[in-house]
Amino acid sequence: MSHTHQSDAREKVIDLRWDGHDRHPTFTRLALLGVPVVALVAFLGLPPLDLHGPLHYLGVMGPTCGMTRGVMWTARGDLAQAWRFNPASLMVVPTLIGLTGHAVYGRITNRWLNLHIRWRPWLWVVPAAIILTLSIRQQLNIDFLLAHPAG
Repeated sequence: MSHTHQSDAREKVIDLRWDGHDRHPTFTRLALLGVPVVALVAFLGLPPLDLHGPLHYLGVMGPTCGMTRGVMWTARGDLAQAWRFNPASLMVVPTLIGLTGHAVYGRITNRWLNLHIRWRPWLWVVPAAIILTLSIRQQLNIDFLLAHPAG
């Protein structure tokens, strides 16, 4: 095994470091857009748009089914109701707040805390397991999800 390959194999999978620029500006923009959108949904309710895909009407609930309603309830502070719609929705508001704090701190100090994940083949197991588990959970929760279209 070459020396270069050995050092690559020992590199950290997750690398967190301070830089002079934002290495993830797309996430920053999404957060800065997402915070006001979530605030509007929290105060005004769900948008009058049908966000469901065709499989929803055939009784197939995807892993993101109930996410908008769950985020609305998270923003309103009813975490139990948010969990009922989609457990993953509980992660959206804290993530948006964290990314907004990241953006504000970075702009003020010109120092950005950046995360880099060095993907390895085995790492796909984690998101795949989460998506599969959430898909099964949402499918088992179909009666509730269909009975509460407006949250």
